[in-house]
Amino acid sequence: MRLLAGLLTSLILLLACAAVVQAQTPLEPLSTDARLQVAIMDFPGYSEVDENGHAVGRTVTLVEKLLQQAGLAYEIRILPAARIWKGLEDGSVQIWPGIVNKPGLEAHTLLTRRTLGTVGINLYYPPGTRPPAWPQGVKGKRLILITNYTYTAQLMRTLSDPALNLTFHSGSSHLGAVRMLLRGRGDYLLDYRAQVDTVVDSLGIEALPHITVAEQSMRLVVSRRTPDATRLVQALDLAYDQLLARGVELDVTRQ
Repeated sequence: MRLLAGLLTSLILLLACAAVVQAQTPLEPLSTDARLQVAIMDFPGYSEVDENGHAVGRTVTLVEKLLQQAGLAYEIRILPAARIWKGLEDGSVQIWPGIVNKPGLEAHTLLTRRTLGTVGINLYYPPGTRPPAWPQGVKGKRLILITNYTYTAQLMRTLSDPALNLTFHSGSSHLGAVRMLLRGRGDYLLDYRAQVDTVVDSLGIEALPHITVAEQSMRLVVSRRTPDATRLVQALDLAYDQLLARGVELDVTRQ
């Protein structure tokens, strides 16, 4: 029995050492012959096109840091959501910083393990009114949603519950949606926290009262059609760890 126990202990130590060596072994460099096609949604302050036609903003800067640390060539474009999702499916978009909440998209993509921040979705209500209970407090009310934006699967299931008897109104932009709420053209607004914060700043008004109904972590999303997609994900996570070890802030909401 002592001999068997000794052999098992030796085997465990050998496997542990092998795991450490594997974790410390650097990845082989990825091919940089072609520029990686990176797409980001328009998000004022975080990702937008400047007067010279260049992609700028906090998200753009963070993604560039990671790609440069990984030694990768890239091209960043600001694209609408529908084009990004289609591009991830067919491989014309290879990297996107975001959250996978579009049904079916997970089958076409891989995710980095490291996160770039938390994306919050809030239910906004008019100033001077009481906060509603979620979700029963919005029963029978008019809810403003953003055209062509996706919400989490759980939120969509809640919104589609016939018992809530919701009436939906569409805002073509975050600015327009906020104005709709303030003008009484809807009882509540369901929108992304950072987007509304930017609108509030641009209008110079007090922060809108709200309750948080969902939070999701943003990651780098890689199309499965990208050459060496799995190794690319590993390289991006490694670049993240290297930057973090140097004290670089990697939460886009704190940039």
